[in-house]
Amino acid sequence: MITPGRWLCGMLMFLAIAGCDSVELTIAVAPGASGTLDIANANDTIWTDARLTVEVVESDNSATPCADRHVASWRPGETISIPSCGKKIRLVLSTGGRTSRFTYVNGRLFRVFGRKEVPVAPRQEPQ
Repeated sequence: MITPGRWLCGMLMFLAIAGCDSVELTIAVAPGASGTLDIANANDTIWTDARLTVEVVESDNSATPCADRHVASWRPGETISIPSCGKKIRLVLSTGGRTSRFTYVNGRLFRVFGRKEVPVAPRQEPQ
């Protein structure tokens, strides 16, 4: 049987993790024209009042602002272009009170949960 203290601690940890980042917001990243990246809404819903913040991650793991984009209405599959500021970039997407964090390095996209970076698998279209 789980003691009330363990249950409460477990519930608080779950809420802390779940409340920080939204797994519902997903993007796709592809190289764009000359020094840019194309960022796409990889969800099935339209995002309204979306904000994408781009930062360069330095070798000491500090971040330097690079770009900030505001999109009033971002449809599924629609792309926006951002500068490819460095070898590793951090992308923070906020919309509808939800936030998701990503990093993009060496042509791969990772979702960030706390300090952990989890690879995002390329989206497979049904055949």
